[in-house]
Amino acid sequence: MKREFAVYKNFGFRTVHGWLDRDVLAISEVLDRVQRDKGVSGSVAEIGVHRGKLFIGLSLLRREGESAVAIDIFDDQELNIDHSGLGNLKRFKANVERWASLDGVKIHQGDSTKVQTETLRELAGSDIRFFSVDGGHTEEIVLSDMRLAESVLADGGVVIADDVFNEHWPGVSVAIVRYLDEGGKLVPFLVGFNKMFLAHPDYVADYRAAVESAFEGSLLDLVWESAGFAGHPVTIIAHRHAIQVVTGVLKRSKAVRAAYTQLTGRTPS
Repeated sequence: MKREFAVYKNFGFRTVHGWLDRDVLAISEVLDRVQRDKGVSGSVAEIGVHRGKLFIGLSLLRREGESAVAIDIFDDQELNIDHSGLGNLKRFKANVERWASLDGVKIHQGDSTKVQTETLRELAGSDIRFFSVDGGHTEEIVLSDMRLAESVLADGGVVIADDVFNEHWPGVSVAIVRYLDEGGKLVPFLVGFNKMFLAHPDYVADYRAAVESAFEGSLLDLVWESAGFAGHPVTIIAHRHAIQVVTGVLKRSKAVRAAYTQLTGRTPS
């Protein structure tokens, strides 16, 4: 689906309602190439698909035999306790059908925190190599979704966490710090365009290098810096006007740690 992905990345995603920077798709494409080179296989999944803006892109990166799993409350908006996103099953299906295909797409409508590992693996038909976490934005929901993603992630898989540095959703930052502090097996390696990318430690150096190489000199308004998050080195890639905002949050990580302590009564290690 290489041609279809290019069409969607360069044009189609703009027609789908939602919040996504085109460069998230470009980064996903780079990581997909690394996964292919390393023999990483598995399906793709997203919690919180909204109208399908990122889900379609991930679905178009699938190889033969791989599934794409969509988890969302969709029209059951009484479950949307923090009002993050507004799913619509009919529009989601129409968008997927227009820009990709519903073949191999598995839809689970319901509360992601009630999804069991076995249920998700059965839906996917395999482990998952790309998993977007963009559902509810409270601390407990994000923490639950991260643990679910970890439990089904293929060796070398990538989790894409949304809104980690969005000031409107502080619970997301705290949840990620808690996940890392409480024994999470995945570590962050890249922050950019309102997303944080995490993977197993053995893969992060190659993933960081591949993204930096792919973006080097590509656009004048893109820059990157190295920083740390909860003790892990990360590459920050962003539009020049936004880089100071993200690096400022990372360099003042004491604020995130303080929020964690205040909300949990514990000090992250």
